[in-house]
Amino acid sequence: MKKLLVVLGLLVLVPGLALAQGAPPPTGGGSATYYVDYYANNWGPEATYDQIIRIVNVGSLGTPLTSPVGDICANIYVFDPDQELIACCAERLTPNELDSAFVGKDLTFNTLTTYIPPTGVVKIALTPPPTGGCDPTAPLTAADATLGAVWGTHLNTTGGYTFLTETGKGHQTLGAGEAAFLPQACSFALYLGSGRGTCRSYVSTGQH
Repeated sequence: MKKLLVVLGLLVLVPGLALAQGAPPPTGGGSATYYVDYYANNWGPEATYDQIIRIVNVGSLGTPLTSPVGDICANIYVFDPDQELIACCAERLTPNELDSAFVGKDLTFNTLTTYIPPTGVVKIALTPPPTGGCDPTAPLTAADATLGAVWGTHLNTTGGYTFLTETGKGHQTLGAGEAAFLPQACSFALYLGSGRGTCRSYVSTGQH
């Protein structure tokens, strides 16, 4: 068993792993907002350790008793280190519901390029659900990060040690150009992929 590390002053013990809770980063401004995260040391869907992103519908638009009023869409866009969109997906969350996705097992297991990148970026746009359900190729003009909260874990390796950190995410400004680009790039990837380029996340009984 590897030595235990103290990360950010908080130590939680698991075999060969140290877990730390960090503070949320600064938030952005603007009329449209979204969440941006990164992944590193992504060892694929069969790896012993994986990173996970969790999303909660905070209930800004309704309560569990009013669903489908109050539901939101979590639109997820996954990029490789060359800034190419390699996968996208969307999940509907009812008020107070939790959604989760592993980076290796769920977000990068079925990339457009078939290559599983070790590092990259994940962007999450939360929107009210359009008629017909959630669709990552739908416009993001109504994206509003305050509809939910996002946490993410990250695998870190240094000096022969492996440890895990977890942070809450602060929202960032979603510019008009990026708001138009993300669903267009997703549509293009799904068209070219013919079944590839899709990711997945899980709610309710499918939780990790």
